[in-house]
Amino acid sequence: MKSSIKVIIAAVCLCALLAGCGSVSLLIPEESETKSEFNQEEFDREFYRTSVPEETESEAQTSSTETQETSQPESTATTAPETTESAPAETAASSTAAPSSAPVKTTQGITIPSKPTTTKKYVVDTKIETKETKSDFKYGVKKIDVVSVYYDVYNDGSKVKTDEKSYVKYDTSGFKASTDDLLGEAKSNKASHSSDIRSASNKVNGYRSSAGKAELALSDDLCNAASVRATEMAYSGKLSSTRPAGTNYASVLKDLGIEYTNCIELTCKGYTSGEEAMEALKSKTQNLSYMTSGDYKKIGVGVAQSPDGMWYWSLILTD
Repeated sequence: MKSSIKVIIAAVCLCALLAGCGSVSLLIPEESETKSEFNQEEFDREFYRTSVPEETESEAQTSSTETQETSQPESTATTAPETTESAPAETAASSTAAPSSAPVKTTQGITIPSKPTTTKKYVVDTKIETKETKSDFKYGVKKIDVVSVYYDVYNDGSKVKTDEKSYVKYDTSGFKASTDDLLGEAKSNKASHSSDIRSASNKVNGYRSSAGKAELALSDDLCNAASVRATEMAYSGKLSSTRPAGTNYASVLKDLGIEYTNCIELTCKGYTSGEEAMEALKSKTQNLSYMTSGDYKKIGVGVAQSPDGMWYWSLILTD
């Protein structure tokens, strides 16, 4: 009985509820209707307002200032003139890197300078440039002034001067002079070298004395003839008993009117004194036999110095 009464009461309550709600469905409301009734932004604002203390006015100003200061460099970096940033970068690059036009490689934002492309300069060769200037000297001989310049040649084609030398040489190929042409200079040489001529004569007579032969008389005419021969050998550069014109040495005696039956000429070069020259001639056995021969009674000695400094000697013996 009691159970029946409870069921009846529940039914009555349900009917009353349905009558009050009209046609409201017993189903769960749609999601869109539920969201329209709940405003998340208002909830968050109300929640944070009541749970987090509000900033004071001074704190808010400080926060605003810091925000401006931290954002300022970003603005400066984008608007700053190129000269304030790029110029120092160029200066640094030029002071630390070798001059090069090679491009700069960039890898993941890191700038890596390329290696300099310059090539090391080194010597690959040496060169001599010579300039000769000719001028007339004497008796057809040419004087040649020579200037030689020395260079180092580099791999890039450039050259650098390393030394310079100047000297004089003579072209004797054109020598041509007669006995008369040379006689004046020959006599001058005889006078200036009289002591050497006499010492050479004494040396030969010493050899003769050792060989038991009579002394030779020093002849002024033969000294003139020997001096002509020494002079023409000095200017022609030829040590020979054949004269530059092609005649035999004895032709100089005829040119000077010197009479003889037997004669011999011995020649040498490079010695600076009469004694040294005679010692050099004596070293050859055949020459010593001429010096000590009983066929000769007179002696003549001549000496002359070539333009380049070489000494020439002529020894003439006659009966």
